[in-house]
Amino acid sequence: MINSKYKTIIWDWNGTLLNDVHTCISITNNLLVNHSNQQLTESSYKDVFGFPIMAYYDRIGINFNIESFDTLTNKFISNYNKDVLKCNLHEHVETVLNTLQNNGFSQFILTAAHRDSVLNLLNHFKIRPYFDGIEGLDNYRAESKIDRGIVLLHDNNIDKETTLLIGDTIHDFEVAKAIGVNCILIANGHQSKERLLSKVDIGTLVIDKINNLLTI
Repeated sequence: MINSKYKTIIWDWNGTLLNDVHTCISITNNLLVNHSNQQLTESSYKDVFGFPIMAYYDRIGINFNIESFDTLTNKFISNYNKDVLKCNLHEHVETVLNTLQNNGFSQFILTAAHRDSVLNLLNHFKIRPYFDGIEGLDNYRAESKIDRGIVLLHDNNIDKETTLLIGDTIHDFEVAKAIGVNCILIANGHQSKERLLSKVDIGTLVIDKINNLLTI
């Protein structure tokens, strides 16, 4: 079980709780048809995906002279919203959320996705009651969530010393560091384990699956 010094868990959503990797790859590959001959596999996607999204698009061959970032964002979100209900939560998510709740942890979500969209999904998957709050963006540009993390801590009077952020990307590690909390990363989301380990500080725990949280 997670160290008893922690009282609060801040969860990332996409890739950490929601298993939407294959949906994102499929939509991105459709976007790429107008820009390059490149198509992403799961492996190549996890080796290149990252934030900010505009830089990630540039790495995979998106030409903003052909389509603007806003146009691409609208296309991506339109297709994502059509397909996201076909996604599932990662295996063991509800077991872990329930166990943490029963052991007295407060749980929040900090997401780079649109807050209202995530709220709708939490209700769809029937896991909204596990969370004491959610902080996200009011747009679909998937920008940095550091500012929203600061707001989350302040508005909920969260003690940094007893808080753990759990995510699946290097950006989650960067957010945790910026807002002053510790971090655990799960390597079955949007970035590979090797990539995560190469970018985080020594001592930052990178686990394979969410249920490992119950045995560490």
